[in-house]
Amino acid sequence: MIRNSTLLFWAVMLVGTGTLGAQAYQLPATSQALKASAPYPRSAVDNLDTGLPAESSIFTPTGNAIDFRTTGQETIIGTTAYDLQSNGSNCRRINASSSGVVAGVWTQGSEPLPASPDRGTGYNRTNGGPWPLPPTARAESQRTGWPNHLLFADGKEFIVSHTGASGLSTLSRNAGVTAWTEGSIPVGVPMGVLWPRAALGGANGQSIHAIAITTPVANDGAIYRGVDGHVLYYRSQNGGLSWDIQDGIIPGLDSAFTLGSSADGYYLDASGETIAIGVFNGFDDVLVFKSEDNGSTWTKYIVNDFPLVKYVTDQGYTIDQLPPYNEEQPDSLAILTSDNSGSVLVDNNGMVHAFFGRMYVADTDLADGGTSFYPATNGLSYWNESFGEDSTTVIAGALDLNGNNTLDIAAIANIASYFQSLSSMPSSAIDANGNLFVTYSAVMETEDFLDPSDNQHYRHVYVMASRNGGTTWETPFDINTTEIAIEPDLANFIEGVFPTLARNVVNGVAHLIYQQDFQPGLSVRGDMDVASENFINYVAVDVADVGLGVNTSEPVADDYFQVVLAPNPVDGPMTISYQLPAEGKVRMDLYNQLGQWVRTLSDGLQTAGEQRATFDLGQLPAGSYKLRFQAEGKVSVSTLIKL
Repeated sequence: MIRNSTLLFWAVMLVGTGTLGAQAYQLPATSQALKASAPYPRSAVDNLDTGLPAESSIFTPTGNAIDFRTTGQETIIGTTAYDLQSNGSNCRRINASSSGVVAGVWTQGSEPLPASPDRGTGYNRTNGGPWPLPPTARAESQRTGWPNHLLFADGKEFIVSHTGASGLSTLSRNAGVTAWTEGSIPVGVPMGVLWPRAALGGANGQSIHAIAITTPVANDGAIYRGVDGHVLYYRSQNGGLSWDIQDGIIPGLDSAFTLGSSADGYYLDASGETIAIGVFNGFDDVLVFKSEDNGSTWTKYIVNDFPLVKYVTDQGYTIDQLPPYNEEQPDSLAILTSDNSGSVLVDNNGMVHAFFGRMYVADTDLADGGTSFYPATNGLSYWNESFGEDSTTVIAGALDLNGNNTLDIAAIANIASYFQSLSSMPSSAIDANGNLFVTYSAVMETEDFLDPSDNQHYRHVYVMASRNGGTTWETPFDINTTEIAIEPDLANFIEGVFPTLARNVVNGVAHLIYQQDFQPGLSVRGDMDVASENFINYVAVDVADVGLGVNTSEPVADDYFQVVLAPNPVDGPMTISYQLPAEGKVRMDLYNQLGQWVRTLSDGLQTAGEQRATFDLGQLPAGSYKLRFQAEGKVSVSTLIKL
C-alpha cells in the first residue's frame, strides 16, 4: 500500500470483478514474505515538469550505443538518459504503413536530470531498410516532452508534445520532406496543459484528436473550473491547419463527476468517426468515453465503478460504503481500481476495448495528506463494450515461471518502483482481420531475473493476442528472449518498460518499441537510480509468435513427435518424452478443459533426437488438461489427467 509518504506491499491471488465477459487468467499466489514487506517512502509528485527555457545543447550518447552483436530482430533506434517515458499510460509512439515505413518517437534528454534542458522528441524512421543511427539531438528547437506520433495515409507525419507548464507543441511534415515545421495547438487555460495524447481519425483520415490535463497544483498549476488536473479535448478536422475544438470539456469529465485526473492516467484512440478516451484514475471510476460522430457528442461507460464519489483525501470511509469483502482484498478498506496505466482501442467494427493494470487503493491514515495503494497487486484487466458496465476480467499478469504456483519475489526491496502493478503499461493494436494485440511489462520472478547490483527483479515485455474479439487470449510471448535480444547473453538482465505497439498490425507484423536498460527502476523518479544511458529498441513481432497469422502451426497427431506423458494420470512429477527430427524451437503449453492457458512448461531451442523433460505438477488443480506441443511448424495435442 502506498500513501503519499508510505508504501506497503501486498499481492493478489485471485482474479476478476463483476461478470466476466472473457476467460479469466489464473494469477499465481505470492509468498508470505512479500505480503509482510515493510513500508516504503514515495514522493507526492510523480514528475515535476520545470518548464525550463529552451536551450541549444545537443544530446550526445555516452558510450557506444550500437556496438552489439546483432540478430536482425531487435534494433536500437534511440538513446536517452531521461528515462521517464510516462507517469502512467503510454503515448502512441510508433506507426507503420503497408509500404514499409516505420517511425518511432520518444522523450529524449541528457543530464542533469530531471531538468534535462535539452529534452525533446527523439525521432527515427525506416522506409523498409536498415534503421539509421540513433539521433543525437531532439527534433524541435524548444524543450518538450511526451511526444505522440501520427502517420497519415498520404505519408504526412504529425507529432504532438507538451512544452512544460505552458502548452502543446506540434511538428509536421509532408511525405518526401525532410524538414519539420514547428507549430502549436491553441491552449487558452492560464496554467497550461501537460502530458498529451493524440490520435488520427475522421471520415477522410484528416482529423487530429488530442487530450491533455491542466497543470495540476502539485506541478505549480492551479484548479481549473473546480478540477485539479482537468482533462481537456482538442480537435482539428483538416490535418492540424486549424482547431475547431479548443479546451473542450467532455461531459462526465467535469467538476460534477471528478476532482481531477492523474498525470498520464488517460489514453486516446480513433478509427474513422469513432473516438475512444479511457480514463484510468486510481481513486475514482475507470471510465471510457466513446464518440461516433468524430468527437462532437460522447457516451460514457463506467468500466470499474469506484464506490466512493469525488473522494477527498483524509475524509475517511467505512466498510459499509464498500462492496462486500472478499478474500482477495489485502485489507478490509482496500478498493479495487486501476494503477493509472491503461490503453483503449477501437476495433474494425467500432467497438471499444480497454486494458489497464489492476490496483488496490485505500485511505486508512486520515492525517497524512495522501491516499494509499498496494503496488504488488498483479494482473492486467480487460474490458470491451459487450461486457456491460462495471465488468472486467483479467487476461494476463506477472507469470509463474517455475511452475510452483507462487511468485518467487522475496520483498518490496526486490521490486523497482514504477508506482504501478506487477503487470502494467499496456498498449494495444489490431490487424485487418480484427485480431487484437496487447503488449505489457511484467516483473520476472526467481533469482534468474534478479539484478545483483541492486537486488531487484527485472521486468520483461510481453505481447499477446486474441483471434476472437477478446473472448480468449493466446499465451503471452516474451520478446526479451535470447532469440530476439540484440545481445542474447544478456536476455535475463534486460529491463523492458514502456512498450508501445503501432496501432495497426500490417503485413503480418506487430511493430513495437520499448525502453531498455540493464538496471531495474528509473533515474527521474521512483528509485532515483544513478543516471545511465537507456535504449529505445524496436522489435518486429511476427504474428505467428503470438498464435496468429498464415504461419499457424499444422496440426499433427501426438505420435508424430512420439510424445509420451508418464505417469498419466499424475499427482506430482511427470516426465514428457518426445522425438525431434531436427534441431529447432520447442514450446509446450498446458490448457485447462475450458481452453484457458494455464502454464508454459518449455520454450526454447533444442537439439535433434530423443528428449526427456520432467515437471512437477503437484500443485496443479485436479482435472483434465491439454498439453500443446509445438515444433517444426507443427503442433500436437495430448490429454493429461491431474489427480
